[in-house]
Amino acid sequence: MIINFKNYKIIYGKIIRIKKPFIELKDYSGKIQIYCNMKFSIGDILIVYGKIKKTKKKIFYLLPFYVKIIIKNLKFFKKNNIFIKKNFCVINFLSNYLKKFMFININSTNFCKNKSHSYSNIFKTYNFCKKKFFYLKISPEFYIKKILSNNFNRIFDITKCYRNEGCSNIHNFEFNMLEYYSSNFNFTKSILFLEKIIKNLFLSMNYFFFEFYNIFFKYTIFFKKHSLLEIIFIFFKKKNFFFNKKNFFFIFSYYKGINFIKGYLLNDIIFKIFDKHIKKKLILPIFIKYFPRKSSPLTKNIKINFNFSKRFELFISGIEISNGFDELNDYFLQKKNLNKKNKDFLIKLKNCIYNTNGVGIGVDRLIMLIFKIKNIKQII
Repeated sequence: MIINFKNYKIIYGKIIRIKKPFIELKDYSGKIQIYCNMKFSIGDILIVYGKIKKTKKKIFYLLPFYVKIIIKNLKFFKKNNIFIKKNFCVINFLSNYLKKFMFININSTNFCKNKSHSYSNIFKTYNFCKKKFFYLKISPEFYIKKILSNNFNRIFDITKCYRNEGCSNIHNFEFNMLEYYSSNFNFTKSILFLEKIIKNLFLSMNYFFFEFYNIFFKYTIFFKKHSLLEIIFIFFKKKNFFFNKKNFFFIFSYYKGINFIKGYLLNDIIFKIFDKHIKKKLILPIFIKYFPRKSSPLTKNIKINFNFSKRFELFISGIEISNGFDELNDYFLQKKNLNKKNKDFLIKLKNCIYNTNGVGIGVDRLIMLIFKIKNIKQII
C-alpha cells in the first residue's frame, strides 16, 4: 500500500488473512494490516478510513475510524475448498483417460441458430451485436456428428447443456455433460469401455467397494446387463403376473394412473412402466439395453425386431448416469425421423458417416455418487 505518514488514508482491498485482532488486506500496490475486531470472512472487499501507526516491531498497521464492506464473499469453508478440488479432479481424470485412447478434444458452441425440436422448453437469448435471437444447446450431439463426417474416428467433448425440464434433486437447468463418439467400438465393446471408465474413476478416488443404500458392491464384479423386456419379466414375476404380447390387459390394470390416448403402442406402455416404477428399484449398477424405437429416433434398429433400437443406459442407485447408442447413418431413414428439419445435419449425412457409437455421461450425477450428495445444487 502507498503510505503517507502525515495525513489520514482511505484504503480499499481484499481480505487475505484473519488473525484477530488484525486483518490483512491486499491490493495491486501491496499489503497492510488493520486493527479491527469486527467479524469478516476471507474474500470480502473493504473500504477503510483511518490513521497509519507502527507496532513495537516497527511494522505498519492501520487504526480504522470507519470500515465498510463493498462486496461480501460467499461463506468460506475448508470442506467446500476440498470439494472443489475433487470436482476438478473428476473432470480432469475423464479428459486424460480418453486422451490415452487417442480421443480428440473438441469445444462446441453453446448457441444454436435453429430451434431443436424436443420435448423440453428451450432457453432463448438475444445478441445485440447481430440483432438476432439464439437458442442454447440441449446437447452437443449434432455438432460432433458434423465433425465426424470429416473422417474423424474418436472425438469427445465436455460441455454445459441447458434443458428446461423442471428442477429436482437429480436434474438442474444447467449441467455438465461428457459425450464421446468412436467408430472402432461395437455395441457390446462400448458397454465394456464405459464400465472400465467408471470403475477406474472410483479407484482413483480410493473406493474399492461401492456403497449404495447400505449395499456393498465389489470392484471385481461386472455390472449386470439386461434388456428392457427382461427386467419387466423379472418385475412382474415377483408380482405373480404372466406376460404375453397378445394379452397385455395386466399392463392396463397395473398402470391405471395414465390417461390412454388412441395410437398408444405396447412399446410406449413398456417404457412408461419402466420409467415410473422399475427405475427407482435399480440400486446396484446395471446396463439396460434395447429401448423402444420412438424414444430414440437417431439410433439403429435391431435386425430381429424393428420396434426396438440399439440403445443402452446405465443406472446406479436409481439414477440414470449415462446413455449410449449406435448412430443411424442412413440418410433416407434419418430424413423421415427428422421430418426435413436440421437441414445442415442431413446434408453432412450425405458425406457418409461411419458406423459410430456415441455415449453421453452426466458428470454432475457421477460426482453425486462419489461424494454421496443428495442434491445436485450442492455441486454447482
